[in-house]
Amino acid sequence: MIFIFQDAVIQYLNDRSANIVFLLWGRDAQNKGARINKARHHVLTCVHPSPLSAYNGFIGCKHFSKANAYLKTAGLKEINWADLPSEDEMPFD
Repeated sequence: MIFIFQDAVIQYLNDRSANIVFLLWGRDAQNKGARINKARHHVLTCVHPSPLSAYNGFIGCKHFSKANAYLKTAGLKEINWADLPSEDEMPFD
């Protein structure tokens, strides 16, 4: 059921927005990237950041700075990654 929801969200955003940066970490996420219009959006791929594979490419991939560079080039607001809410501050369980 979660995969159907994920696919629907990706399709919705893909069809109705532009200049989204998709961070696809891991093989399953990257497989979903086939549905993304890369002419309208920016897609960054890397291994999953799990402890088993983090040192095989995730650490040092610079996805956060690359995402901000793309947003800046597109004339959009960069993300202050340090200012995002912590897990305890999220409004859901």
